[in-house]
Amino acid sequence: MSEEKNGPLERYLTVLEIVAASHDGLSLTDIATLTGFPKPTVHRLTKSLVEAEALTAEDKRQKTFRIGRRMWRILQLGLDDNTLASYAQLACDELSARIQETSYIVRLDRNQIRSVARSAPDQGHRLHVLPGSELPFHAAASAKAILAFQDERTVRRLMKEPFEQLTARTKTSLPDIEAEWEQVRERGYAVCDREIDDTILAYACPVHLEKAGVLYAVGVTGPSSRMAKHPEAYWIEELQKAAQHFAEMLTTLDQ
Repeated sequence: MSEEKNGPLERYLTVLEIVAASHDGLSLTDIATLTGFPKPTVHRLTKSLVEAEALTAEDKRQKTFRIGRRMWRILQLGLDDNTLASYAQLACDELSARIQETSYIVRLDRNQIRSVARSAPDQGHRLHVLPGSELPFHAAASAKAILAFQDERTVRRLMKEPFEQLTARTKTSLPDIEAEWEQVRERGYAVCDREIDDTILAYACPVHLEKAGVLYAVGVTGPSSRMAKHPEAYWIEELQKAAQHFAEMLTTLDQ
C-alpha cells in the first residue's frame, strides 16, 4: 500500500466504511480487529470522529460506534437531484390536493435554501416559490423552519448582515431573527406574514430526520386574505402530516 493510502485520511475513511457496513454498531475491539489497526490508534481515530459528529458512541458496557449525524447529513445533501425532486413533488402534490393552496419543499444546500418542488392547484398563487428559486434566510417561513435547528457554525456561515428590507414587516436585526427561531423551536413551525410580499402569507414546518436533523422544510403559501379563511392550526396540522410523510420517504433511502 502506498504512503498516500496509509495516510491519516485513509485510516479515518476505513473506520467510517467499516462502521457504516455494520447496522448493529461496532465496539472499539471490533473496529481494531476488522481494520488491523492497534487499539490506541482506533481509540484516537474514533474519538476524533465522534467529536466531528461523523460517528456516535453509545455508552453501554463498552462503547458501540455508529455512523453519526454529520455523515447522515452529507449523505442526504448528496442525494441525486432527480430522486429528491420526485419524492418532494409527490409529497407536494398530495398536500396541495388536500389544502387547495400552493405547497412547496425546500432544502438547505451549501450556501442557500432553495425550492426543490412546488405544487399549485388551479386557484393557487402560482408565482411564489418556483422550483430552484432561492429563499431569503431572514424572511422566508421555510428558511426560518430550517435555520432554527442548525448549529452555530452553519448559522454564522449563512446569515450575513445587512439583511434586505423586503417589506415594512421584514425583520432585519439578527437578535430579532434569532428570537423568532426560538419561537419556531417552541411551536414547531414558522410564519412569514407579509415579510417578502405585502399580500402573501406563508407557513412552514421543519422535516425532522432522525439521523440527519433538519435539512428540509415543507411550506404553504398564498394571498393572506385567502389563507385567513382557515385558522392557523389547520395549516400547521396539514404541514406536519406532509413533513412526516416526506421524512418517511427519505428514510427509505437510508435503508
